[in-house]
Amino acid sequence: MRAFDQWCVCVLLVTFLSAMTLAAQEQSQDFGAPWVLSMRVGGEYSDNRDGTSTNKQSNLDSFVEPQIVMRYQDADRTTAQFALMPLAKWHSNPRTEAEGGAQKDAELFGAAELAMMHRLTPTVTLNAGDRLAYNDDPRMIETGTTTRRSESYVWNDVHMGGDVALTSEIGAGVKAGSVTTRYQDSRVAKGLDTDLFTGEVNTYCMARSGWKVLGILGASEFKAEETTERSRGSAVETYDAGLEKKIMPGLVGKLMGGLQVVQYDNSTLKLAHMVNEKAELIFRGAAPMRFRCGVEYGYAPPGVSDYSAQKSITLSGEVDRDVLADRLTLRFQGQYMDSQYTSEGVTAPGGSETLARVGAHGTYRLTEKWAITSGYTFEKWDSQLRESFTRNLVDVSVSAEW
Repeated sequence: MRAFDQWCVCVLLVTFLSAMTLAAQEQSQDFGAPWVLSMRVGGEYSDNRDGTSTNKQSNLDSFVEPQIVMRYQDADRTTAQFALMPLAKWHSNPRTEAEGGAQKDAELFGAAELAMMHRLTPTVTLNAGDRLAYNDDPRMIETGTTTRRSESYVWNDVHMGGDVALTSEIGAGVKAGSVTTRYQDSRVAKGLDTDLFTGEVNTYCMARSGWKVLGILGASEFKAEETTERSRGSAVETYDAGLEKKIMPGLVGKLMGGLQVVQYDNSTLKLAHMVNEKAELIFRGAAPMRFRCGVEYGYAPPGVSDYSAQKSITLSGEVDRDVLADRLTLRFQGQYMDSQYTSEGVTAPGGSETLARVGAHGTYRLTEKWAITSGYTFEKWDSQLRESFTRNLVDVSVSAEW
């Protein structure tokens, strides 16, 4: 067993035992039931298992995913929540060794998540969390990192921070975190194992007419295993300012912008200065329709690409609509990302890559505890760096809670 795998097992055991201790203590009804058990059973069909333009292989993944959530709350001072999510998956068409990254017919995966908050004083709040996952499903897309293939990996996202209200109108916060990715296939791991470390100090000040003035000073370091050709690590400094306003009950608008300074480990790349921008509009609440839309531009860590960095513009949107109150909810999602990669020599000539993704899902609640979810997603990749392809995904699942 690799050292990192042993460390992951230790983390799982420690967090599990810690959560069991917390769950055994007195509970508060405000935070919900002390424990919840749920189960999700279903499948996902893909007509392009590996994301290729030639020799496309279809596949149906069937899965069973139980989940136990344990909660603890001490009045309004301390809260903790632990979730354990084992996952059993069956592949109808597992990949062979010749196709790269051989799969078994049946595999066991899983995830564990721990989130904690402690109110040190009425104005000072501390928080920390960790999510550890072992899977072959590219769920890392949720973090903005794109995964082009189905490879088993261990992914760990740990973070901590604190917030302080200096006055009723002025506050500040600090955050730190790391994201670690370790692929299980040694050939894949050699090029794609990565670490991302982040830190941030933020401030806010309430201005007139409900406007909130924001400021962010951040730094991050991306590390990847150095190959014989070059290193694709980088360090980034971020200087941002922005505005946020509650336009109406449930509707919040946010606009951020600033400067990013990127220092590459690759000596052939010069120090880069680039503008980054972000705009977001969110509508939440009990209304029949909720939505989120946004646009973001700037430097992005390279993730699973062969390059040191990328400049990306991303447009995203999501709409939830309650068609039947307490029964049927529809969700529509869309994303468009245009990335540009700088040339780093003969082995990495650079170029552009675009991703367009649209999807629709529906959830029908049979009872308060039982629900059926089904949906469709379409992906289209146009790339100058690797194969372009399209992919259709269809999924259906049944979930229950006790």
